[in-house]
Amino acid sequence: MEYSKRSEKQQLTKLKDSNEFTNIYYKLIREDSNISREEQEFILLSAILFFNFYDNDKRFKSFFKLAYYIILKYSKVFNDFKPLYDISIQIGFFPICNLLVNDKKIELENISSIISFNIMQSKFVNEREHYIETLEQYNSAKKLLDSNSNTLAYIAPTSFGKSSLISTFLLQKRFLKIGIIVPTKSLLIQTFKNIKKLRLDYKIILHDEMYNNQDKFIGVLTQERATRLINKGGYFDILFIDEAHKIFEYRKDNSRGLILSRLIKLNKMKNNNQKVIYLSPLIEDINNLKLSDVEIIDSYEVKYNLKCEDIFLFKNNQVNQYDRFTGKYLQPPIEKRINEFKYIKRYSKNKNFLFHYSPFKIELIANELINQDIFQDIEIDDDIQKIIYTLKNEVHEDFYINSTILKGIIYIHAKMPNIIKEYLEYQFNKIDKFKYIIANSVILEGINLPIDNLFIMSTDYQNGKDLINLIGRVNRLNYVFEEKKLNKLISDIHFVIIERYKERSNMENKIKLLREHSFTDIIFNPLMNNYDINDLKLQKTKKETKEEVIQKRQKLDEEIIEKTKYILEKNNLSLEDKIKKYFIENNIDEFYSNFNEVVNKIVKKIRRFKTHPRFKNTDLLMKIYSIFVWKIEQYISDFEIERLKNKKARNYYLNYLEKTQTLPLKNNIQSTFEYFKEKAESNDSLLFIGKTFGEIKRESPNYESNEYLQKVYVDLFKYRNDNKKLINLSIAKLKIEEDFVSFKLNKLINFLYDFELISESEYNINTYGTDDEKLINFSKMGLNVNIISKLIKDKQYANLKLDENGNFIPINDFLSYLESQPELFKFEVKKYL
Repeated sequence: MEYSKRSEKQQLTKLKDSNEFTNIYYKLIREDSNISREEQEFILLSAILFFNFYDNDKRFKSFFKLAYYIILKYSKVFNDFKPLYDISIQIGFFPICNLLVNDKKIELENISSIISFNIMQSKFVNEREHYIETLEQYNSAKKLLDSNSNTLAYIAPTSFGKSSLISTFLLQKRFLKIGIIVPTKSLLIQTFKNIKKLRLDYKIILHDEMYNNQDKFIGVLTQERATRLINKGGYFDILFIDEAHKIFEYRKDNSRGLILSRLIKLNKMKNNNQKVIYLSPLIEDINNLKLSDVEIIDSYEVKYNLKCEDIFLFKNNQVNQYDRFTGKYLQPPIEKRINEFKYIKRYSKNKNFLFHYSPFKIELIANELINQDIFQDIEIDDDIQKIIYTLKNEVHEDFYINSTILKGIIYIHAKMPNIIKEYLEYQFNKIDKFKYIIANSVILEGINLPIDNLFIMSTDYQNGKDLINLIGRVNRLNYVFEEKKLNKLISDIHFVIIERYKERSNMENKIKLLREHSFTDIIFNPLMNNYDINDLKLQKTKKETKEEVIQKRQKLDEEIIEKTKYILEKNNLSLEDKIKKYFIENNIDEFYSNFNEVVNKIVKKIRRFKTHPRFKNTDLLMKIYSIFVWKIEQYISDFEIERLKNKKARNYYLNYLEKTQTLPLKNNIQSTFEYFKEKAESNDSLLFIGKTFGEIKRESPNYESNEYLQKVYVDLFKYRNDNKKLINLSIAKLKIEEDFVSFKLNKLINFLYDFELISESEYNINTYGTDDEKLINFSKMGLNVNIISKLIKDKQYANLKLDENGNFIPINDFLSYLESQPELFKFEVKKYL
């Protein structure tokens, strides 16, 4: 039969027509032990046939997965691990073999099997991290480490040793200037901690401003910071691109893919012999990573995952089990209908992850769960009492978490200040009594958590790859084998349809995506060699025909390509060229329409204001307004930047830079709350809160074409008597402003400094909260401005220093001082020690 994805799925679907097979198979799926010996033999023979079918044509990957799933289920239901051992030793699933023997679930029967097992243990052990690798994992990593190719890719499921691979490369000390590029600041800290454990004799750089023409360094950087380092004269001998599938992405509010592809091109200009290693669990065709026709990428792939899933759908107060291979929903045993909360409680395990896309809905779910009698209060011991005390006294007593934590429920999302999010993740990981974490995709960007159960309550903005990545967070292999629980190789995934939590997508259609064994790479980044606008399947909108949408996108693509050529090829730059180049490289160009006209006007402004005494003596926000807003308001296409035309907004951000960012979190929450109370009673009670928590629109002529962006305000008058709501809105507002300052406003401040429109002292004080060089270096390593402000206040900054490799070294009595400090301050500082 000629292979196609469709034919593969059709073959599996036809299995439903075989009553002899499905009668036994569906009983096995339901873990019904009422299967006769003859039926057991039949289902095991079926698995062997599926393995053989795959062996005849390796493209039929779903048949391999079905066969392996049957063997795992059989082992679980009948506690008979001989078939699992036999198949695992053949296909190279050596961690399973190792556990089965060491845990005495299997007895080696002859000298030949004993010798094979001993060879496996000696050859396939990762000696540095002390775990057994699969055959694919071992071979792929070895070949990659030995390869002389300049462009490599390691594609492996989540928890298959990508971090270990980076560490092994670094320990070889073959490269002097190393870049490890991560998509987010959260992953940056996690990667930094992993690299620090290696105790290498390299300067560790976390910020482009830490680069000072070093000959030997490891840069753990976001793509933005790495780009700025190159523009300061640096380059990399080797680039590790973590989460490499992000390079395919591009949308108006996410330019990481563009920046990443430009970074690789820029570095190649500086170092034609650069080595690039792409790391990802989610790339189907390695050729899609190419940035040019002539590029050759050597790929090393781990195709086979040790884990499978049992999938359940809760809908209309009833649960069905879904078989992803035959596409059939299995009716449950007769049981009375239950509501969503009883369902979650009944099918909960030790550590449960409830996923929803929306931060607003996440908080709603958390608050509804704690009002259910079935979720009992947990026992309050000393550790939990300390957490409760910390959150009440260092965040706020009306923080919703203070109530949910009493039920063993924690929630996190992207609109929560980083220090709170990271502290709660750490406590969920550490405290067994915390059974539930409710979160969105922000959980994928932090530490790896011990999750053994997943309830998906929203599939909005989740494609097939996103769902696979999400599911991969359940029962990570290190936890499975550390705990010696092979049953965890089958993860329980619950799709829960609840009308009031639903958003746009049809959850059942998303579940069907899991029938695919692989997912086509969708490339949105026009800088990729295999980009094709036709693959995007663009649709008409309310105001534009499909043809108009395509034409608009084509024009945008052409602009992106031309801008990229400009920054790569332009030399001997005039002031206008330098500004254009700077705007493109830092994505400031996306704040405006009519890019060339804006640059032309800004050039005139710079020439006019640079030596003007009045400009020099005005405050920083007025300088930003004068250069980036005044008389070019009509070209501003970014909603948040446009707000700077309002004096109240400028005063708010001036206060944020000079005062807010230096204060403890609780002070800022209380101050924001008081401002909200005052604004709620004023003539203008509308507050910009962003699209996540936005409820109403405030008309703006620049945004008539995009209704979604207009819904970014909340009417505080509505909540004037609800202090708890206002407190939690204050917490979200602080994170929204933190992100705006970090990702947008600081770009404009950096521009003013780089083009000598503000002094070094003004730049340092507004960016780092200090003009002290030592403390500025602390900030570049990641310490928050409010942490540094407290170190200054307590006269402790002299007792903390950085060694030549970028490691924090506490001296004198600093550790004693630290132990006496508030928990969140202590937690933040300890991340770096």
